Amino acid sequence: MIRRTFQLVPGVGPWREKDLWARGLPDWDALRAGGESVLGAPLLDELCRAVDRAEAALDRGDIPALAALLPLREHWRLWPLVREQVLCLDVEADGATERLLPTVVGVLDPDGLHTFVAGRDLDALPGRLAAHPFWVTFNGTSFDLPVLRRTFPELPAPQLHLDLRGVTRRMGLGGGLKAIEDRLGIARPPHLRGTGGREAVSLWRAYRRSGEIDVLRALVEYNLYDALQLRAVGDHAFNAGANRLHWPDRVVPWERGAVLYDLSRLLLSLAPTDADRRTVEQARALAELEG
Repeated sequence: MIRRTFQLVPGVGPWREKDLWARGLPDWDALRAGGESVLGAPLLDELCRAVDRAEAALDRGDIPALAALLPLREHWRLWPLVREQVLCLDVEADGATERLLPTVVGVLDPDGLHTFVAGRDLDALPGRLAAHPFWVTFNGTSFDLPVLRRTFPELPAPQLHLDLRGVTRRMGLGGGLKAIEDRLGIARPPHLRGTGGREAVSLWRAYRRSGEIDVLRALVEYNLYDALQLRAVGDHAFNAGANRLHWPDRVVPWERGAVLYDLSRLLLSLAPTDADRRTVEQARALAELEG
């Protein structure tokens, strides 16, 4: 897909790129060999110089340099180059009306699944994010990253951020994440269906009020599914984009089964803290007094 990309300079947008393809210039090599008959010399020279820079970046695996040459709307074309390295991220917040703060953050990266919980280990999150420079979110531009940066002003910037909300919309897969999952046939388990952002806020408040570890586990499971589903949605979105452009490039959609055992193990590893135990005792004492 990248070697077929001509949107590298001003003056070559989606329409002209498709026109070049239709005129028998399907890739960079064809452009160099026959572009003079289609493009004027000044534009061809500029485009060929950009192609040379893009090819050099591709050969050395320099994803940031490639991304800098591409319009933001076309960053999805980089997916096959980064899909095995991405960090999928989802953030839950406390529901505050003025200043949202992160409560639970789920991550799927090449090392597996990770959860970070406020009051436990949330401070370790920036280190995890810094270790993986290619991030995937759903609406992260508007929600997840701004929420994190309120708590972590020095949060590292990713070298590439693919916000799948915009990508899926352009590929004809509009709607929220769960609606897209249903359409793609990768829906989450029945006990999580119907759970959304409001329920996540309620679960967090219930956990803080009661200290019950099962409540926290329910919230973490919901959050981790939001993160891990992004991996499969990214594959489907890329394939949909390639299909819309009538190119044969495809990736084999990721199967989440490999991480579901890890998810179960992670949930079981969540144990009550001393603060949780004190909260449970206080809640029970209050209930006895009220009873």
